[in-house]
Amino acid sequence: MPVTVSDLPRIVRQLTPHISTDYNLPPLHGIYLEADGTHLFAAATDRFTFALTRREAAEPEPWKAFLAHADLTALRALFPTRRRPADLTLTHHRGCTRTPDGRLTIGDGTRSLNLSANAGHAKKFPKWRKLFADALAAEPHQDAEACYNADFLARWAKATDRWQPLTTWSAGPGKPLLVAAGPDFLGLHMPVSQPEHRPETPARQRQDRTALRTVWADTLTPAAPARRLKAA
Repeated sequence: MPVTVSDLPRIVRQLTPHISTDYNLPPLHGIYLEADGTHLFAAATDRFTFALTRREAAEPEPWKAFLAHADLTALRALFPTRRRPADLTLTHHRGCTRTPDGRLTIGDGTRSLNLSANAGHAKKFPKWRKLFADALAAEPHQDAEACYNADFLARWAKATDRWQPLTTWSAGPGKPLLVAAGPDFLGLHMPVSQPEHRPETPARQRQDRTALRTVWADTLTPAAPARRLKAA
């Protein structure tokens, strides 16, 4: 039974910034898909950030697949994101002697794309449920500075529409930043390890809040008005 998704190109756009660029890690060099009977999940990670999104999709038989880099190139060419949203169907075909990895067919009623389901890569994709469950269960707690890579922070811009806000929580400076965009998109962003734990990093690069207050005190503290002498 095919799964119908109206915005698959948008899902690909949301997840693409989080795909690993390391060709030596094939299970991370693409987008993971999973149908569990009620939802279609899609995820991507390079181990520094992890993005997960879902769409409601009735599918009686669970399946997993993986869209490799070449598959995504073909998908973008056939169903470009600049086109208006249209229903696309994803049909998973079990593996057989000729295609042990199974097949995935993506179509819009007039055109279709036949791809390997890449079952081997899908099987090796990180177990995402516990990671996100633990992050959601942890109570927000931030009592010390946390460091984040600015380039990685920019990845989350693709998660939302132009005016949709991101919501973030953190269970502590050493814990992943939990990112949410609406009810169907979650992300995890690992912090940069603190400089004091990395001998090769100069201590002056640490952005300590107390030190920053001292450095900026003269600039941010309003100058007292000059006192004027009154004539006797």
